[in-house]
Amino acid sequence: MGSTYSVKYLSGDDSESKNKKIIEDILTDINQQMSHYIIDSEISLFNSLNDTTWFDISEEFAYVVSSSYKYHSISNGLYDITVMPLVNLWGFGPEDFSNPPNQTAIDSVLSFVGQDLIEIDKDKIRKKDPRVQIDLSSIAKGYAVDKIIEYLNYEDIMVEIGGEVRVKSKNKVWKIGINTPSIENFNNDIEHIVTLGNSSLATSGNYRNFYIDENNFYHHEISPLSGYPIKSNLGSISVLTVTSCMEADGLSTALYMMNINEITNFFNNSDFEGLMIVANKDNSFDKIFSENFPKD
Repeated sequence: MGSTYSVKYLSGDDSESKNKKIIEDILTDINQQMSHYIIDSEISLFNSLNDTTWFDISEEFAYVVSSSYKYHSISNGLYDITVMPLVNLWGFGPEDFSNPPNQTAIDSVLSFVGQDLIEIDKDKIRKKDPRVQIDLSSIAKGYAVDKIIEYLNYEDIMVEIGGEVRVKSKNKVWKIGINTPSIENFNNDIEHIVTLGNSSLATSGNYRNFYIDENNFYHHEISPLSGYPIKSNLGSISVLTVTSCMEADGLSTALYMMNINEITNFFNNSDFEGLMIVANKDNSFDKIFSENFPKD
């Protein structure tokens, strides 16, 4: 998944080596379905398919793709798993990159970006335009966290993949740090600590995957509507859920694409909680909490 993972749990048995194999087997299986880093994964084979015929996929792959439509709807289309060609165009993919694209190139790619250009039916998926490519990196890590924590089934456990976290708690109180969303945060400084029990936390931001070209700042969150990187002073958003880590993962990406007022309205009208960390011009940060997000 192009990232790291961490699993901590309370147990009276000598289970580390056995559990490590279980975890790695789960991750290998999910990667073989949904990782575009792997040339013969299901998602890579689908992306390379140059026609509109139905393509058989695994049940888990189908479930994750189907789930993505919820976040597409919440964000009014700003969350879109077909954005991959735009991500590559802006230099955040595996291909060689020299300069930011011009409007002509962006418009050309936009013509085959849109979640309405894929169709899924049970364990089959197809493109309505053969040029469509999908990317599940905004949701697959959260799904993997859920699968690991549910399979191991300890009463006190924390699973984290690439910063997406889910915990179960009976005797253990888990404290999870949210990074300061600065491009100069080389030491992983913490801006806020959240006390969690039986819940998930996922964070999206602009400070990990970016480049600067002639004093312009570009980051990897690309709008599928405009074709340009999102411009916002929102350094990061963290979403807390009691449902699943996949839910937190998808929501954090979808909400990051929206403006602060829209995000605030979403939290005010939902059962989810969140923390927005906003960057000021003097490089300081303000924290905006939803009503019931843990403040200390």
